[in-house]
Formats: sequence, structure tokens, C-alpha cells
Amino acid sequence: YKELHFDYVATSDYQKINRHGSKLEQYIPTYEHGYNVFKTHQVCIDAKKVDWVDLLFFQTLSMKQWVIDILRKNSSIVVLAHPTLRDGYKLRDMKYLTNYNMIEALTNMRVSMEHWDTALSSGNPVWILGNDDAHDVTNSNEVGRRFTLINSPDLKKDNIISSMLSGSSYAFDLFRIDDEDMKVKYARAKNIPFLKSARLFGDTLKIEISEKARTFQFIGQDGKIKETFKNKYQASYVIKDDDTYIRTKITFPDNSSIYLNPVIRYSGEKPVSKISSSIDQRATNFLRIIYFLIALTAVYFYVKRKQNKQKKA
Repeated sequence: YKELHFDYVATSDYQKINRHGSKLEQYIPTYEHGYNVFKTHQVCIDAKKVDWVDLLFFQTLSMKQWVIDILRKNSSIVVLAHPTLRDGYKLRDMKYLTNYNMIEALTNMRVSMEHWDTALSSGNPVWILGNDDAHDVTNSNEVGRRFTLINSPDLKKDNIISSMLSGSSYAFDLFRIDDEDMKVKYARAKNIPFLKSARLFGDTLKIEISEKARTFQFIGQDGKIKETFKNKYQASYVIKDDDTYIRTKITFPDNSSIYLNPVIRYSGEKPVSKISSSIDQRATNFLRIIYFLIALTAVYFYVKRKQNKQKKA
């Protein structure tokens, strides 16, 4: 990753905070939470500790929210990981889940833009996270392909976290060349196009990049493409009265892409989620009684079967 010109790499091991580089001022304790069969996972960034609470099998919407709420108590940033993998997060879930900060919408394993747009369209201002999710750092197909560029003034942990929380970042998809020689990839990664500016002038969003793009796509409510521009270094979009958010995808001639975080319509000092969650104590108690009865029935039949075997013996 150093050869790929990364300033910082966070390793997110399963249920373990990797302490490599922990003495550096930019070190951010991170891990991937979850060990359930449907891969309903979360990436916990700036985590104080590893939380072991999870539900191994089927998870309802309320169960997913319960896990997220627990993780938020011990992590500055909670990311919904690879939502489309094994349908860990359904599109319907994204309309109601809250209290998380980002969506891992761009990884080697999955692309989950529809999930991101569903969350944004439901009034939840969450940002994109792109990463490799690499399991073999010697494999050029896995490393340096998808990543996040963060507009931080320096490499201090607090400033990186602050920039991520405010959405001052964007995801990059470096077009994959199968089995590419690593030295060639090092050179290609050194010269990727980048965002020069993204500014609002009244009701107009203006984007400028370092190289000519094949397309600029301005995307809004329900993931609909609102306007497209071709073969430009910069593009502008006039935000309409009915636009709740606008995010921009920029695609280059080699099929690499930039995914900008959205410009969001809001009132107040900063965007806040319009989605809220609370515990339905009556429904919770009812479910607990049902689970208790199921467990009691299982124990009964186990004991009964064991007694029958003893009688036969």
C-alpha cells in the first residue's frame, strides 16, 4: 500500500482490533464486526473495544438496529459493510435503519449503490466508504482497486475522523486490469485523476476535476440520473426545488470512477437523519416470551428423548 501511494491504511480484521502501527498519531483502531451466517456486518472505526454481541441466524430489522445502537456506543464511526453480500441488508432495511454513519457501497466484493440511494432518499444523510476488502495483499486484483480519499488537513486521527463524519471524502474505483503486474499498478495508482473542487454557488453545484471525464452524472432521489455531461473537465448542476440530495458519479475514459458524497437539502446547522428508532417494549417483551417458550420446548423434547433412551437401555 505504501508503493500504491496510500497515506494511511486501516486493517479491519474480524472481531479483532489490529494494533499494528498503534504508536503512530494517525493510528485508528478499526475492526469488522459480525459473525452471523448472512454476513450482516459492520465496520467499526475508532473503536474503543470489540463488541461481541451478534445474532447468529435470522435478523429482523429491529435486531439489526439493536446491534447498530450497541456498536455506536463504542465506535466513533459505524459503517454498514457490503450490504448486498448474502442480502445482509435488504433494500427495505435502508429505509428505516439509522444511527450509523457510512455505507460500504464500494468494495471488491460488492457494489451497493442502490442501498446508498435508498438510505439517502429516506432522509438519512450517510456517506460512502470505498475499500479493497482485500484478503491477499500480494494479489494485484485485490489491492489498490477501491478506496476512500479524505479531505483532512493532516494525518492526525481526530482530523481524519472529523472529515469522515462530515462527508469530506469521496470513493474511487480504479478500473481493474486482471492480474496486472504490481509495478504497472504502482505507476497507474500514482497518476489517478482527482477532484479539484466541489462547490455550491447559490443553487448551482459546480464540480471540477484534474482530467477530462467521459461522463459526469448527477444523481438524485431514488437513484435517478438527473443530468449527464460528456467529455468535460468540469460540470454544473442547478439544484431543483424537488431535489432532496444530489450526488455525483464521474467516469473516466479508462472506466475508473469517482463517487462524490451528496449535497443534501437540510435546515439547521448540519444534516441530520429524518429517521428515528425507539424500543417498542411491548413487542420486545412478546418476542422474548416466544423465544423463551421455544427454548423451553426444545429442552423438554431433549429431556424426553433422553429419558426414552434410558428406558430402552
